[in-house]
Amino acid sequence: MHRFWTGFLILLLLAAPIRTAAAQVQTDTLMIRWDASAARAEEALRNRRASTDSLEALRTEIAGQRTEAFDIIERGDILTLTLQAQLDALGPPPADGAEETPAIAARRAELTEAFDAANKPILAAKQAFNRAEVLIDEIDKLIRSRQRTDLFERIPSPLVPTRWLPAFAELGDYLSGVASEVSGAVRDPTRGLLSRQRIPIALALFGGSLVMLLAIQPFILRRMDAGVNAAIRPIRRNLLLGLSLALRFILPLIAGLLFFGAFASLGLTLYEGRSLNTIALTLPMLLVFSYWLGYALFAPTLPGFRFVEMSDRAARTATRICLGLGGMLALEIMLEQMEKDYSFAPETRSVLATTVVLLGSLLLWRLASLLARSDKPPEESTARTDADHEDATAFHPRALIAYLIRLAAIAAVVFSLAGYVEIARDALGPMIRSLGLLGVALAVYRLLVTASHIAVREEKAVSSLMPFAAATIVALATLPLFALIWGAREADISDVWILLTEGVEFGGTRISFGVVVMLVAIFVIGVILTRWLQRMLSTTVLPKTRLDSGGRNAVVTGLGYVGITLSALIAVSTAGLDLSSITIVAGALSVGIGFGLQAIVSNFISGIILLIERPIKEGDWIEVAGNSGIVRKISVRSTRIETFDRHEVIVPNADLIAGTVTNMTLSSHTGRLIVPVGVAYGSDLEKTREILLEKARAHRLVLKYPEPVVLFMGLGESSLDFELRCFVNDVYSVLSARSDLLFEIYRALSEAGIEIPFPQRDVSLRNVGDIVEAVTSRRDGGQAPKPTPDPA
Repeated sequence: MHRFWTGFLILLLLAAPIRTAAAQVQTDTLMIRWDASAARAEEALRNRRASTDSLEALRTEIAGQRTEAFDIIERGDILTLTLQAQLDALGPPPADGAEETPAIAARRAELTEAFDAANKPILAAKQAFNRAEVLIDEIDKLIRSRQRTDLFERIPSPLVPTRWLPAFAELGDYLSGVASEVSGAVRDPTRGLLSRQRIPIALALFGGSLVMLLAIQPFILRRMDAGVNAAIRPIRRNLLLGLSLALRFILPLIAGLLFFGAFASLGLTLYEGRSLNTIALTLPMLLVFSYWLGYALFAPTLPGFRFVEMSDRAARTATRICLGLGGMLALEIMLEQMEKDYSFAPETRSVLATTVVLLGSLLLWRLASLLARSDKPPEESTARTDADHEDATAFHPRALIAYLIRLAAIAAVVFSLAGYVEIARDALGPMIRSLGLLGVALAVYRLLVTASHIAVREEKAVSSLMPFAAATIVALATLPLFALIWGAREADISDVWILLTEGVEFGGTRISFGVVVMLVAIFVIGVILTRWLQRMLSTTVLPKTRLDSGGRNAVVTGLGYVGITLSALIAVSTAGLDLSSITIVAGALSVGIGFGLQAIVSNFISGIILLIERPIKEGDWIEVAGNSGIVRKISVRSTRIETFDRHEVIVPNADLIAGTVTNMTLSSHTGRLIVPVGVAYGSDLEKTREILLEKARAHRLVLKYPEPVVLFMGLGESSLDFELRCFVNDVYSVLSARSDLLFEIYRALSEAGIEIPFPQRDVSLRNVGDIVEAVTSRRDGGQAPKPTPDPA
């Protein structure tokens, strides 16, 4: 066995140079290809003659090579780290003039040579990676510079009336050329015969498209809408609604494909009308999608399923506007294809683009008006309450969307009339496409939530996190699409994705999207397990022990603190984050944070002390800072006390530890009751004492031991003051016991003829005669005499 392992190790040592040589050959091959791509990119950047499409293709190629270099760096780092660890195990190299043992020196030389060989391709890959970064950045700058130049290109303004007739005349020439080419293709002996033979097929397909749109689709959809409105069970209603939305897309799509098939079946190959094939496919697809989207958002035949609250008439209008916007986008695409087929004059381009922009702006303005106002039926409008009025006047996202739509419409018209056609298109087209994408996002969100309602019971689906999860998924999925709509390039999206997946270096640690997801996922799983353990302990294990409610709460809360701390530590270690590299930064920040959060930290530590030492626990009756009540919850930062007036008092934990707290129920629930009683002077003192003791001993809540006592407290101004002092078995019943004793004592003293005095005061008036004479003189109208001075 020893010989076997020795031979195996020798084979490994012999195979290592072979693997290193193979890796070196592969790296050299990659470097040659990388150098060639970098040279072509540098040449294209120098002469600036390459087209934008060529630059995009070159950038994509270099970005792929950058990824390859990064992979080599990542793989090579592991090998170099292991070799460096072996070198560190040998200790530092000997100082000048010093010698080390031959075995160690030979091993050090071998590892150093292996380290240099392993590090060579890594250095080359790092150089290629950095070079690719610079080239990609320069290509992006050049492309964006060209895009800005094209965007701010100014052509003649369409406000000059003399430019309109020549523009439409040139458009007529183009259409005449297309018509002539079609006519020539039909009259051609070979192509024309073939086209005429396919006309019946085209007519059949076109007729099928009309039958689908005008007969089959309305019949099926009317039945589906009736079924949705008549459905009572939520599951059936949601299923029918989803089927209705699917059919509203599938049936028009079939009609659109039949229409395109009718055009394609003719087999016309044109030169001036090269864009007709694209238009024939784009136009029906856009109309189908815009029709479906308008119905999914505004539901003109299903008022209960509209995303926007409006009347049936407004919903029908909004649906038609969506259809019109889809047609406007088709016109925009048609115009772009026509400009590729035919070199229009700048004046013609300006007039045609302005016509399309004005049409789209009018449709957008009308849609914004419908979204901005609340178009309710009259009976609903008159029944609105003050709260409804406040909701109507408050900010609503719909109002913001309407404002942005109007702003885009105005900007498109202004820039188009000024001659900046590209800016006008970039203001109008992206807004329409963004509204379409937003509508799709809302429809998908509703589909996901509806699916959750079908999968589980209605009450569970409403209270679950499915709506939030669906909104998060839809938002993350549509965010790159919104970026592309508003000018971002596919390369920008790919760079962001690379940044998320590969991460960034921070303090010697690479943090990526995957690391963050793993960190959050493990922490959430740990928190869920902690909550499960807490619930199991509080409901199954701890009730069978002798711990009181406060002790059980302390155990459960302490387990929560420990579980969350362990979850955080395990998540950090599993995600591979090395926190030692940011210790200095964390230490510097902790000083400032410590001063700013010292009160919070003090309360947190105090809360832990309360849970461990337990001078106060849940259910105790305490008095602190002038507040008296029952402890309901001891949290991390504060303790919640419920007063006997049902008020909630939040007391910081530090006040409970550092301040003076009276706990009436810490060791026992026994409490002392003091009842003061005053009797008149001359009463029988022994009889009074016997009555007080008798009533205390007879009460069911008064303890026999310690025995009740009656104390003669003093001689008051109008009474002989006694105090009945006794103990009750439950401190919470002190007030009720005191009330019962006062009732009984008053009844017994009255029956015994012992008077309970009350304070009496004698009022003496001086110069009564002068006062009477003055009042009489004033009543008779005479002058009141001056009062005679009192000799006293």
